[in-house]
Amino acid sequence: MRLVKKDNKIYIDNVFICDSMDPGKLPRGLYRLEINMSPRFKCELPLIYNDEIPASRGFRIHQGNVMSDSNGCILVGKKDGNILINSVATVKVLVHIINVNNITELEIL
Repeated sequence: MRLVKKDNKIYIDNVFICDSMDPGKLPRGLYRLEINMSPRFKCELPLIYNDEIPASRGFRIHQGNVMSDSNGCILVGKKDGNILINSVATVKVLVHIINVNNITELEIL
């Protein structure tokens, strides 16, 4: 079981989970996914990395409403026009889903 990001949407096994937004800095491919403490956000968040992007420089999946809330990371929520709403709640649900299902990979298509 893996998380898949396609067309600014997040899926698990072809089941839609939430909308996403990012500045497109992450190339397509397979990433390792782990939940750990974010020093910036002071809570546990998904970290994604691979051989080209080491964990020390990995990207987060985190809350945010507009593109300026991200420095390259993936924002999640419910799309409402050009913004994401319910972002904080969406992150909590996504972290729970990842933990319960022991998901360790994200594929960006």
